[in-house]
Amino acid sequence: MHRRRRRQLLGGVLCLLIVLGAASVVSMAGRVVGSLFDDSEERAAYEKLLAPLVMLDPVPFDSLETADQNLLLQAAIWEAIYNEDIADETKYERDETGALIMPAVDVDKNGALLFGPNYVLEHHTFDADGMQFVYDEERMGYIIPITGTTSAYTPKVTKIKTSVKEKRVTVGYVAPPTGFTLEGSLSTEQSEPAFYYDYIFTRQGEGYYLTAITTSDTQPEQSSSSSEAQDNLPLEQENQEQLQQQADSIVAAAAAEGSSSEAA
Repeated sequence: MHRRRRRQLLGGVLCLLIVLGAASVVSMAGRVVGSLFDDSEERAAYEKLLAPLVMLDPVPFDSLETADQNLLLQAAIWEAIYNEDIADETKYERDETGALIMPAVDVDKNGALLFGPNYVLEHHTFDADGMQFVYDEERMGYIIPITGTTSAYTPKVTKIKTSVKEKRVTVGYVAPPTGFTLEGSLSTEQSEPAFYYDYIFTRQGEGYYLTAITTSDTQPEQSSSSSEAQDNLPLEQENQEQLQQQADSIVAAAAAEGSSSEAA
C-alpha cells in the first residue's frame, strides 16, 4: 500500500515537472519567435541614421545623381557633426571665431554610412538655408557656422520591408513640438507624422545604402476632431439647406403679399 502511494506521488511529481517544462519551452519559443519579428532596434538605428537628412526635408529623388548635390553634402556634414565627438579639442580644430572645422575625411566617412562607399562627395563652399558652409582648401575641412540650424522634422520609422536587393524604409515626418501647455510650459509632446516618404536602400556588397526617396502609400492618421468634423459635415449641409429653403419661402411669401397689396 505504501509503495503504491509512493509510486502515485512520484508519478504526480513527474507529471507536474513535465507540465512545467512544456510551459517553459512554449514560453521560450514564444520569446524567440517574437524576437525574430521585432525590428524595433533596426527602426531605431534608421531613425538615428536618417535624422540629419530628414531634418533638411529633402525633395524626393530617383537616384543620388538626380538629387540636390549640395543637400546630400550638407546631410553628410551633419552626419559627421552628430556622430563624431566634436567636443574633443585635440581632434578638431577651430578657427579664430570659435567655429568648428570639420575635416573632409570625416564628412566622407559619415556620408558613406548613408550613401555608400561608391558615392563620391565633391567638397566645395556652398550656401544652404541661409547658412554658408565654407570649405577651407588649406585645412581640408568645412568651417561650420556657429548659428547651427533648426530641424524642420524628425524621423519616425514605421515599417521596413526587406528583400534581397533593397530595403524600403517608410519614414514619418514628425514636426517638432510647438505651443504651450495649460501650465504655461513649452509642450514637448511628439505629434503624429504629418506625412510619409519611402527611403529606398539598395544592396551594395554587404550593406544597404540610400539611393532614392519616393512618396509613400502610408497616409497620416486623421485626428478624432477632424473625423468628427467630417462626420458632422452632412448634417451641417442639411441644416444649411433647410435654412435656405425657409429663407426662400419667407421671401416668396413677402413677394406674394406685396403683389396682392399693389393689386388691391
